[in-house]
Amino acid sequence: MRFTKVEGAGNDYVLVDETECVVENPEQLSRRVSDRHRGVGSDGLLLLSRAPAPFDAGMRIFNADGSEGLMCGNGLRCVVRYLHERWGMSDGELAIRTAAGPRRGLRSPDGSIWVGMGAPDFSPAALPIDLPGDGEQPAELPLPAELLAAPGRADPGVAFAVSIGNPHLVVCLADPEGADLELWGRTLQASPLLEEGANVHLVGLRGAQGLAARPYERGSGATRACGTGAVAVAAVARRLGWVSDDVVTISMPGGELPVRWDGSGEAWLSGSASLVFDGELHPS
Repeated sequence: MRFTKVEGAGNDYVLVDETECVVENPEQLSRRVSDRHRGVGSDGLLLLSRAPAPFDAGMRIFNADGSEGLMCGNGLRCVVRYLHERWGMSDGELAIRTAAGPRRGLRSPDGSIWVGMGAPDFSPAALPIDLPGDGEQPAELPLPAELLAAPGRADPGVAFAVSIGNPHLVVCLADPEGADLELWGRTLQASPLLEEGANVHLVGLRGAQGLAARPYERGSGATRACGTGAVAVAAVARRLGWVSDDVVTISMPGGELPVRWDGSGEAWLSGSASLVFDGELHPS
C-alpha cells in the first residue's frame, strides 16, 4: 500500500489515495500507522477518493485511536495541495466531500492554500451540549472545581462552545503555556453535559490580531495544531470581542494559522500544507 505523509502546521497524517488502493479496515489501519514507534507516526489517517459531481474528491479522517473524525482543516489543506500536485487539478476552487458536509479549497496566486470551513455554529444543539444558548453567543460550560483551582487562572471560569462541523470548547487562560493540557483536555472532554466529547483549546490573548492556542483533540490528544480548532478560537474571540479584525492569526505549537471571518457566514482557514514524503507499507 502506497501512502503520502502530509502535514499542516505540524498536524500530520498518513494519506492514502484510494484511487490506487482501497482501504478495507481504516479504523485498524489508522491505529497502526499513527503509532510513532511501530508505525509511520501521525495524528491519524486521511483517505482520499473520487466523489460524484459536484465534488472533485471525497475525504475521510480517522484519528490516532481509530475513531472517525468529522472534519480536519489542516488535513483538508493537505488534500487540496495533493489534488493540485498529484491529480493535476486546476487553480480554481475545488469542492471536497467530508463527513461534516461540503468544503471548499483553493490555491492562491502566491501558492498559499485556503479552505472554506463552513459557518461557525454557536447553537448548543450543534455540538451537542446540554446547555442553554441562543445560537448568537457561545454557550458557556462552567468549569469544574479541579480546573478552577488549577494553575493558569481561567478568566472567566467557563469554557465557550462552538461547532465547526465538529465540537470545540475554548478556554481563555492567563497562562495557557504553563497549564496542564492533558488535565484540562481530559477533564473537559469527560463532562456529562457533552454527548460526544469535544476538542479542547487553551487560549491566551496576544493583542488585537492574534491569539495563542494549545489544542487537545478528540481521539488524538495533544497535537501540534488543529485547523477546525483555529477557526473555533477565532470565531469565539470575534463573537466575544476579544479581537476586532476580520483576519486573526492563531499561533499553535506547530505554526501559525490565519483565519478570515467577519462575524457571519463561512470562515476561511490558511496555513502551511506539505507533502512530506511517499512510502510503502508492507502487509506484514
